[in-house]
Amino acid sequence: MKLHITKDMWIEDILKKFPGAQEFLSQRGIVCVMCGEPVWGTLHDQMDEKGFSDEEMDRIIFELNKFIKDSEKK
Repeated sequence: MKLHITKDMWIEDILKKFPGAQEFLSQRGIVCVMCGEPVWGTLHDQMDEKGFSDEEMDRIIFELNKFIKDSEKK
């Protein structure tokens, strides 16, 4: 699987390129996109702030990439 998302990507860039990722991220409590925060930082920053372990981060990034890949097929 070609990876689209990495932990060092800015949340803003992810959402610009893959708007459907907003719901995926929100469901995992990673970022409150709906709150209107102007800058969210990198995906790693947000997951670290929420206390996710390295293993959890890797799993979420893998799942996010799969979600995006599956969404692009539709």
